[in-house]
Amino acid sequence: MDSLFVPDQPPSVLNQEYVTEQSPDELDSEPEGSGCSSGPPGSPLITSRLSLLKLGAVISKITSFKKKLVRETGFDGLLEIKSCQKINLKYSSYLMDRIDAVNNIINLEGQGTLELTEKHVQAVFAIPLGEQTITNEGVDPSEACVEYTRVAAGFCEKGTHSLKAAEAYILRDITADSRKIDIDCFKIAFVIFAIGHVLAPSAKHDYIAIDFWPALTNISKIKQWNWCQYVLRHVFQAVRKFKADVARRNPTIHIVGCNFFLQVQ
Repeated sequence: MDSLFVPDQPPSVLNQEYVTEQSPDELDSEPEGSGCSSGPPGSPLITSRLSLLKLGAVISKITSFKKKLVRETGFDGLLEIKSCQKINLKYSSYLMDRIDAVNNIINLEGQGTLELTEKHVQAVFAIPLGEQTITNEGVDPSEACVEYTRVAAGFCEKGTHSLKAAEAYILRDITADSRKIDIDCFKIAFVIFAIGHVLAPSAKHDYIAIDFWPALTNISKIKQWNWCQYVLRHVFQAVRKFKADVARRNPTIHIVGCNFFLQVQ
């Protein structure tokens, strides 16, 4: 994968000299909404809950059988992601500032522009590029969805929205002798966990909006959905939010969506 061009001192609407960063683990160690900021008063704090470290740490704990289950979902490319301590959020903010979310392109200065496509997402993450578009339209939940909802609700009040609940389910004792519904719930938990920590993280602690629930109602058909389109759609939503936050001069700017994709595609 070719890296994007990075100037020695990238121009930005943000004052790069004073932008501070905060890792997902640092964010999670503090109360919701808290933060720290070094530098002059008024300089923005850039945060992101995207965590390759978290995903990699959980993957390192799962068995070969569980990895086989992940492969059956089509998300096996995530098994190869290398953990790293911290994403360069200054670089992410620079790249997001240069994205045209209307025309789906990024301006590479002297090197021209690059269109950001679903195929680029697939090349980076090797997740399904199916024919069906993921929407949040209501559907009748499957037996596995009902069971996962029940178990997640017993873990915490956030229920299916909780990334910690998804992690707890992933780390449960699941073997080839487990019930089919438990195996299906493992697959649901893994997709939720991967999206919440890497593919489309939100700004909230231990929270993910399950706007892809219809794509999980039939576990055997997860590969038929266009997860690459879903990730890219959230990237462009994140860009619009980022630019609006900068225009409002927010003291803290939460980068949502998969800014990691922008750095490696």
